[in-house]
Amino acid sequence: MVGFCDYRSGNKKRHGQNEEEEEKKLGFRLWSSGPNFDTDLPQDVSGVLGQTAYLTCRVFDRTNKTISWIRHADLHILTVGRYTYTADNRYQSIYNPTTDEWILQIKYLQKRDSGMYECQVSTQPVRSFFVRLNILDETPSKLYGEESIFTVQNEEEVAHAEITGGTEVHVEQGSTLNLTCVVKNSKEKPHYLLWYHKNETIDYTSPRGGISVVNSENNSPEITSTLLIYQVGDSDSGKYSCRPSNTDVATTTVYVIRDEHQQNLKSINNNGHKNKVGASILPFLVLQILAGGVLTLER
Repeated sequence: MVGFCDYRSGNKKRHGQNEEEEEKKLGFRLWSSGPNFDTDLPQDVSGVLGQTAYLTCRVFDRTNKTISWIRHADLHILTVGRYTYTADNRYQSIYNPTTDEWILQIKYLQKRDSGMYECQVSTQPVRSFFVRLNILDETPSKLYGEESIFTVQNEEEVAHAEITGGTEVHVEQGSTLNLTCVVKNSKEKPHYLLWYHKNETIDYTSPRGGISVVNSENNSPEITSTLLIYQVGDSDSGKYSCRPSNTDVATTTVYVIRDEHQQNLKSINNNGHKNKVGASILPFLVLQILAGGVLTLER
């Protein structure tokens, strides 16, 4: 499963905790019952040549049905569930378990990527949601508007992510691990941010429990995501990474240490126990030696 954070406009969520289920905006229902698509999501998306596009499909009342993305130009099945079924590694299936959104990510856009894409639910008969992708040669200047001067002044600033606290974090066993990933100098909000532990995506619903993520969103150029892991143990140590959709990966290594005070007390108790054992054996050894000497004299 995916450790997923949704940063699109209007979203400020805490994942991984038992909280009230947020209200679903169903919009226009295409079917009176069963799986229905969120028709408020864009069905006409524009991407810039060489950059990345995200096509989003959101399904309500999905139950156990499977979601697939299909490219209509050649009717090629690109993704089924969380798996990608194409040799073109520019495509990737990304799932947001919190909102039940299925995102088709297309990197390094090419002209041939333009056209219609179908998000399909495995009902009988199948139900579909269509998204048209348009490829632009360059970003329209109107997207910058009056901010164009600001953009020129900061053209050397590259968007990047970093985990506060440095490349190493030490946390006591049994306490709470708090890691915050900060996205800086980003011209646009990331479509998602994934958390990893030892190169595996973090599962908020795993049997381990006690894992949550807090996302904060404001008008500043920085966006943060905080990973909280309660009652950390030895298995929680290792490399942690956060990967926003629009920057490189940021990593840190977590070391879970034991409480030195408790360890000292344990060591003292163990040493005391050994001393007591030694003290109890000593009189017995003395008696044995004396008894041996008496036997020798009698002989």
